[in-house]
Amino acid sequence: MEKRLTIHKTHAENASDNSSGGAGNQFEINPLALMRRVIEKRRLIVAICSLVVLATAGYMLLQPNLYTSRSTILPSGQGDNFSSLKAMVGLTGAIGGQVDDNSSTLFPVILKSDLVRSGVLAKQYDFTVDGEQMSQTLSEYFGLDDPDRLRDALAGITKVDTDSRTGEIAVLVETQYPSLSQAILREYISQLEAYNLNKRRSGAKNNEMYLARQMESAGSALEAAEDSLEAFRLRNAAWAEFASPQVMKLHTRLQREVELRSRAYLLLQEQFELAKFEAQKDVPIVRILDQPTLPTQKSGPFRRNIVILSAILSFGLMVFGIMIADLISQAIRGANQTTYDELKDDVQKAFPRTTHIVERAHKRVSRRREMASVDR
Repeated sequence: MEKRLTIHKTHAENASDNSSGGAGNQFEINPLALMRRVIEKRRLIVAICSLVVLATAGYMLLQPNLYTSRSTILPSGQGDNFSSLKAMVGLTGAIGGQVDDNSSTLFPVILKSDLVRSGVLAKQYDFTVDGEQMSQTLSEYFGLDDPDRLRDALAGITKVDTDSRTGEIAVLVETQYPSLSQAILREYISQLEAYNLNKRRSGAKNNEMYLARQMESAGSALEAAEDSLEAFRLRNAAWAEFASPQVMKLHTRLQREVELRSRAYLLLQEQFELAKFEAQKDVPIVRILDQPTLPTQKSGPFRRNIVILSAILSFGLMVFGIMIADLISQAIRGANQTTYDELKDDVQKAFPRTTHIVERAHKRVSRRREMASVDR
């Protein structure tokens, strides 16, 4: 008899342990139960997914087609043989990485600069749309007047990519009109060439400017020396007949000064001509491999893919919501029921008005459900 009682007691303790363990294991994700819940809520899921898909499709139909014009610029100047390796290890622009004056390395920086963008924005563009001639500024195209916002909008339709291995620069412009994209890209290249020719200073160009200043100074000194010699000769017109040693000495000194100034000026002039030639040769050349293209096929938006993606995402979010709701229902059952009730009371005390509104809405929903069940 004692053995039987002991056995029954042991079974009772195991049962209590199992029940306490089950209460402690509060969160369980059962795939089969989740599938049942999804099937039960299939109408709600289909309805919400359909609304999301219809809203996405309607929005995408309102979006205009976009067309991208593309151009490729070849690298120029002396490149860095280790540029690819530096790019891989993140040492681009490190100490000692000098950029050649005639290199195209700075082309992307110039194309993205406010100077070039302002030049592109200032132009009036003439293009055709379905056979009709149109003339429009980018301010009219974007519907903006603020310069900063205009530059940001232009940056949004422009893409500049550099191949780290070959150094090729790809420039892309995307707008609603194919010919406008091509015209804007052409203006980008024109602004780049104008900057290189007129504003970008290389070492040879700086040397030319320095020699020009030196030659101007040497010319002034030569003129002053010639004027001094001329004035001396006018004051001593008969110096050849009544020349004294002092007069001869001063004349020789002035004449020697003129000869020295003349030689210095001629030397600077020769160096200046060579510097001009070097500066002309040192102008960074924009070598265009592919001229701006006239796109014939749209580059976006991809409406079908976006609609399909919205359907998948909405379905996934609905399933995730059902799973979260099931976990919440598990959390407020069993051992957590008391804690849940206490939390509910605290929320009602903290937000009485909100709680009252929620209760009224809940009562209305309950009444509608009861009326619907009675009608059935």
